[in-house]
Amino acid sequence: VKTAASDVLVALARSHFHFVMSELQSHLKVMGKDPDETVLLTLGKMARSYALWCIPFVGMTLLTLRTMLSRVGSGRILRAVCSVLEQWSKGVNTYLCKREQCPFPRNGQAQLCEDIYPVFRYVVVNWLGCEEEEDKQAVLGAVAAMMGVLLHAEQHREHAWEQLLWLLHQYQEVRDTSRVTKSLIYVLETLEGVQMPIPQGTALAISTAAHRQLSEVTNEPGPAHKAVLSHCIVLQARICPEETVMFLHSQLNGGSEAGRVAALGLLGALAHSDAPATREKLPQVVEAVQSVCNDPSAPVRKAVLEFIRELLSSGSQSCWAWDVVGHIFNEFIRSSGRLVRAEGFANSDLQVAGGLFAWETPEEGALQALCVDILGSLDVSLRGMTKLLWPRLLQYVVPAQYSGMLIPLSHCLQALAERRERAGRAEEEEEPDAVDSQEQARLPTPQALLARLLVVAAAPHERGERAVAALQLLQALHGRIHRALGAVWATEIPLLLQYLEGKVREGRERLWGQRRGRAM
Repeated sequence: VKTAASDVLVALARSHFHFVMSELQSHLKVMGKDPDETVLLTLGKMARSYALWCIPFVGMTLLTLRTMLSRVGSGRILRAVCSVLEQWSKGVNTYLCKREQCPFPRNGQAQLCEDIYPVFRYVVVNWLGCEEEEDKQAVLGAVAAMMGVLLHAEQHREHAWEQLLWLLHQYQEVRDTSRVTKSLIYVLETLEGVQMPIPQGTALAISTAAHRQLSEVTNEPGPAHKAVLSHCIVLQARICPEETVMFLHSQLNGGSEAGRVAALGLLGALAHSDAPATREKLPQVVEAVQSVCNDPSAPVRKAVLEFIRELLSSGSQSCWAWDVVGHIFNEFIRSSGRLVRAEGFANSDLQVAGGLFAWETPEEGALQALCVDILGSLDVSLRGMTKLLWPRLLQYVVPAQYSGMLIPLSHCLQALAERRERAGRAEEEEEPDAVDSQEQARLPTPQALLARLLVVAAAPHERGERAVAALQLLQALHGRIHRALGAVWATEIPLLLQYLEGKVREGRERLWGQRRGRAM
């Protein structure tokens, strides 16, 4: 009933705010030795729902709360008071960032900080040692919110930085560390909003704490918490990109396997960030990742590939960012080298050159599948990608060791060929120096392309989908092989594709032989 009454008051305040708030203030002042939990919780809800409207009442509310803090023990009342402090402090922080939108006369920033500071000091001195988990979580949220306000005032900033280190220490003190991370994000968002630099030692402490959580093996955070921890590092990188990238680079050069995997995941999050400060550091980020490309650990190799996926989906148009495309193919070959004879293997359905083979470990097969998936999800429609990707992908068509990548490779090159044809091979939007002389030298000759794709297409029963991809790519590349073939192949190749896709039922073997001969 009390909860329902509280919700009704909050709803009524939408049209009668001053009346409801005045009533709550009167009840707050007469609570005496027994603070009323319902009044406290309703005050918290009011600040959460009407942050800017509560600003004129901040001083009197916090002054009244100060008179009762010494009478608050542990348990529900403490958590209710912390809820009020958290929500009202967040309301003040919102006001400081959006003062132009406040419907009431402007209050001074310094005065609001002075209203909060005495309460902040009391909580820091008396409540940080709470034993109960729920009390710890409540105090944590209140302290983080008040820190967000005090960071606006230079005279109180030193105390706020001290408690930020306490906040990071709570990763070792509380069972549910997600609340610590959310509070940390709130502080970082405040810092970003006021464009305030983070002291170097504090930045290192934040990076270390978040990275340690992501590197945890025995008590690994869930996917949702991992995403929030990654967001912490992205926020910090917007404020101090140099220090953040240097820290993550240092984690790649030593430490545990889990630490390297976590660092790679965080670098991937930075690569996908659209913040200008972070984008400027992309060359350093890529350089850091390239230092572990030869790591023998399967989890690290997978993390490198996932980083490449993030980088390639970030929309970067710089040539250096796309040089990592070659690593996808290198990793594919590296995994292919881990095939062994299938005798004694339960799952030996991989056939190569007439023999049955299996992966040395399941991780190797998963890595090769990941290479195919990344190439298949590559977005070639981004501006500037035709000249950037064309030489880097075309050179992998002819070598037989990349046959397993032919299907996604064919799809990418078909899309690129269509764009080149539409643009008349003279896209003004492209970068003129995207192809260097070495890459030009590695491009396959028309004869090599024709021979390789016909060999693949001539074995449809062994790998039907691959044969279809080969024919489709052959048709897309007709202008590169010989311009006179365009009209003929436009007629013949669709019929061969129909055969391969099972749409032509009669005379299969005879028709296949005739059409293949004419196309050649």
